[in-house]
Amino acid sequence: MANEGSGCNILERYRNISNKLKKRFLRKPNEMEGAESFASLGRYCESQDLNSYAALSWTAASRCEGILGNTVGETAYLVRATRQFLKSEKNDIHIGFVSVPTENLQAGLNSCMLACTKYPKDSILQTGLYLELVDFLKEIGKIELMQPYLKGAIQLSQGKHDTNIHCLEKFALHFISIGDYVSALQTYQEIMRIIDRLPKNGYRCDILLKCEINSVFLLLILRPNTLNIAPNLAKILEKYTWGDKSDNILQACKMSEMLFILLQSLVVICQSLDKSSLEDLEVEFWPFLSSEQKNLLRVLIKLYCH
Repeated sequence: MANEGSGCNILERYRNISNKLKKRFLRKPNEMEGAESFASLGRYCESQDLNSYAALSWTAASRCEGILGNTVGETAYLVRATRQFLKSEKNDIHIGFVSVPTENLQAGLNSCMLACTKYPKDSILQTGLYLELVDFLKEIGKIELMQPYLKGAIQLSQGKHDTNIHCLEKFALHFISIGDYVSALQTYQEIMRIIDRLPKNGYRCDILLKCEINSVFLLLILRPNTLNIAPNLAKILEKYTWGDKSDNILQACKMSEMLFILLQSLVVICQSLDKSSLEDLEVEFWPFLSSEQKNLLRVLIKLYCH
């Protein structure tokens, strides 16, 4: 880790480069040289783990590229600035350092949003940046800030079916993490409607199966009134109540016979008065479930057994 003297030296170099770019009588600033100098300083700061200084250097380099009309270079430097701001925020959290509240985080978010405006409207890179922000915010525990970026990723990925499905799946998991099971269920149903209109492949069948399992778990957690439940949701539980494995969704997602029997048992037990065998059923489910689904099943069993 670089010491305080290194930081002073970096600021001096930064000021020297900036001074060279100031307009003077009969001399035009050399923005290309400035971009190269700031980029060189940014790389040096990264090598010394001076992330905030690196971010400032990349931001300055991007401004020079913008003045030169080099949108590709401007965008690339903005993305590098974003990542350095976020890395600095993460390091501050790791060592327990408290400066101006979320100063680096806000700078990183602003830099990322500016970078997104530079990409062509149909670029998949915009969606990737939004998802990168989402993953970072989740990692540092700022889940209350995630939703706008998840919505942005979903909007940007419209028409790119598998990417859009991936973004919606992240949105559903976000809703589950904050206990908004109604919105999670609605999101899984939206994913299933999208997949229903598309040719099936291995990825889509796997997602469809995941959505089906999670929808059953969520419905049982929510305990909807039989008089008020929407027909499409009622149908989900009915197929397990009446043993209807010929359902189109079950055929499309290639649900195994054993998993169908387990879900059928779960629905019947939850709808009955005797919940004593729920915890035993949980063990049998384990090999079929992802870590997120295991957590959801724990919520369900805790609700019915305690």
